Amino acid sequence: MTKPSYISLARIALIFPIILLSSFNNPISNVLSLFFFLIASFSDFIDGYIARKTKTETELGSLLDLVADKLLVCLVLIWISYLKSSILILIPVLMIVSRELIISSIRQFFSEFKDKRLVKVSLIGKLKTALQMISISMLLISAEMGRLFYDISIIVLWSSAFFSIFSLYVYLNRWLKNLS
Repeated sequence: MTKPSYISLARIALIFPIILLSSFNNPISNVLSLFFFLIASFSDFIDGYIARKTKTETELGSLLDLVADKLLVCLVLIWISYLKSSILILIPVLMIVSRELIISSIRQFFSEFKDKRLVKVSLIGKLKTALQMISISMLLISAEMGRLFYDISIIVLWSSAFFSIFSLYVYLNRWLKNLS
């Protein structure tokens, strides 16, 4: 296994302290949870950068990176949804998780049977990921930041959900054109 693959595995391992610490719902544990989440989020950039720079890109590494990203976002969002018990969080979380499951399934199909260029990440996909990471970060510490901050974090979460659905539409459009 390569260094980038170990970084992806570490990102998966960081999900556990993020969830555990956020469950205590006190200022110190919430800030620590945010700290671990930021490390995990930044590792997404680092593993890909190292793999490209050292020319150690592998199919296993790509799969681990994809799985680590989806697990980090989906599990932490589901946990936040549970902790906050708000329909304003639940609906965008369901939109995001559904999109991630659909995209992962379609990507898997195209990577095995069709043209691998069709599974490349788009700029909209990167923007969606950035908004997801920002909204999760904000929600992890929203209890310490006041009502306005919480409301803004909900708006960012909804924005990331809409970009998630829009990027799904873009991917599906591209894939459907290439099927015919």
